Amino acid sequence: MLAGGLLLGAIAFAGLYFHYTAWADTLVLEADQSRTVVIERNTSWPGVIAALSEARLVKRPMYFDYWGRKQGLSGAVRAGTFRLAGPMRLEELDAELRRGGMAEEVTVTFPEGFTIFHVAERVESSGLASREDFLRAARDPDTLLAAGIEAESFEGYLFPDTYRFEQGTSAAAIVLRMHRRWKGVWEELKSRHAHSIEALGEQYKFGQHELVILASLVERETGVDDERALVSRVFLNRLDLNMRLQTDPTCVYGEETYMLVPTPAMCRDPLNRYSTYVIHGLTPGPIANPGRASLDAALAPSTQPDANKLLYFVSRRDGTGRHHFSKNYDEHRQAIRRYLKSGK
Repeated sequence: MLAGGLLLGAIAFAGLYFHYTAWADTLVLEADQSRTVVIERNTSWPGVIAALSEARLVKRPMYFDYWGRKQGLSGAVRAGTFRLAGPMRLEELDAELRRGGMAEEVTVTFPEGFTIFHVAERVESSGLASREDFLRAARDPDTLLAAGIEAESFEGYLFPDTYRFEQGTSAAAIVLRMHRRWKGVWEELKSRHAHSIEALGEQYKFGQHELVILASLVERETGVDDERALVSRVFLNRLDLNMRLQTDPTCVYGEETYMLVPTPAMCRDPLNRYSTYVIHGLTPGPIANPGRASLDAALAPSTQPDANKLLYFVSRRDGTGRHHFSKNYDEHRQAIRRYLKSGK
């Protein structure tokens, strides 16, 4: 019985070895075939096998796993985009994977006022990283600590701009790249507005985080550059009088609501910790990622004549994106009737 079992085992092994060697001698790609495969940075060896299998370059993953480990390929694959054409043998595929693929670049634009949720969606639609991976990276406590940001996420600290990323760039690398750009702009503005920042710190106890929050509120309220400093001043004027800021964009900040249009019910929801119709003072954190103009407005609010008397503003709705500013509630009500109710 034992001898028979050994014989059967030997026959099975011989058959498996014959099958394996036949596979190893087979072309990976025929002469008329071509494939494109992307190996992202830091992809594990099983991940490499999965990518090659999905691209139909590897038809026997277990065999390729054994072959690759035997050749030392499992620790030598370099990332990139591989455009492969037949005829191609295993040895030639091995050489291509060791050489590395093309570092294709993806150009992505993140507009001013995007939240981290908007950014995450754009990152995913650009094929760089998943929405979930980006949000996880943007909320990572260790990364925030290393960046010196005492907040729940990088919201407000990712600079809106056009970037070029290599295909396969990780979500964490995207977050850090956008933050480095933000830091460069921040340091430039901080140097320019040192006196104003000191005054805001003394009067309102504003530090960096509060100034970024203010900039995010300005960013979401107006897209007109020459109005931003005035909007910033209105918010400060309201704080001076212990008035709620009552800015609609704060009512819909959150992962479940950022795409919605604010409603009175959302703004008055007592559980909405970001709604400035409910809370006093600034929001717990930034509500968007402000651009240079809004950061500048937060650091240097308007000092034009009578700016410190303005308490309200309403959209003119005339196609310009501009607002009408008022000193008191009666003037504000008149402006509402003029611009919102009359349709002018």
